[in-house]
Amino acid sequence: MNSGPVVSILINNYNYARFLEEAIDSALAQTYPKTEVIVVDDGSTDNSREIIASYGDRIGAVLKDNGGQASAFNAGFVAARGEIICFLDADDLFKPEKVEHVVKILEDNPDLGWCFDVVRQFDDRTGERYPWPTAHASGKWDVRAITAAGKPPLVPTATSGLSFRRETLTRILPMPEYNNFTSDGYIKYTALAASEGWMESGECTLLRIHGNNAYTRRVDGKKMRLGAQIELFTGISLYEQWPTLQRLALKLFSRGLGVHWASGGLESSYKQRVESFLRDLALPQRSEVLIRATIWSTVRRFGH
Repeated sequence: MNSGPVVSILINNYNYARFLEEAIDSALAQTYPKTEVIVVDDGSTDNSREIIASYGDRIGAVLKDNGGQASAFNAGFVAARGEIICFLDADDLFKPEKVEHVVKILEDNPDLGWCFDVVRQFDDRTGERYPWPTAHASGKWDVRAITAAGKPPLVPTATSGLSFRRETLTRILPMPEYNNFTSDGYIKYTALAASEGWMESGECTLLRIHGNNAYTRRVDGKKMRLGAQIELFTGISLYEQWPTLQRLALKLFSRGLGVHWASGGLESSYKQRVESFLRDLALPQRSEVLIRATIWSTVRRFGH
């Protein structure tokens, strides 16, 4: 075990002081010994930084101005020295054997570039566990061809279920930082395109449901527009950074645009960026996007 790779656990945090200590403790409690824990605080205004400071040199800390999840990923990766990188949101938890399990999978399969585990959701108030809606057996995934064709499979996990070899993540990060919301979609799609990987169905990660999650299990009226905004900027990012994923990028962008049309139009804060991207597309691509967006808008308006 002592001869194995160093693993970096990157915890990204923004104003989650009430959960942060549990997340850090779960990372420090890993049974795999060659583990470093790095907490990236993205400009929190609560007492998160006091909690981070209380751990002293047991953890590494990256304290930065608020820039969104993508910027936290980028900053944490620069600070990490591990040969394997595991992401952990500050409101989630790792089970003690998670890192040991990920290391074994990647060491047993040197051709794999990533390992994703299917997170288990749990209610913060009751402790009740929820399985991921889509079940998958553990095993290798090679979906590079269908992802490039614009038809990636549903990846049944969230940010805290993502682990990578350093060389794979080096192809993905740094990622564009103008999407200030959840950025795991970009990372998942690029990982699927970059290499073969492993999908693990065993319980390794616990995703906390607490009523203030950025996206998971939200039921308020903002979720549809938030999801559409994520798709818009994920589409733009993929199109600009990954030429092999342009078919997928335009599909995501089209759907996000159509949902916005159906729900009141683009917000002024990002309208200019979206319209600029659309104008810069070649005429056939722009026509395809507009047709797809019109279809999605109709579907959303009339529920068909």
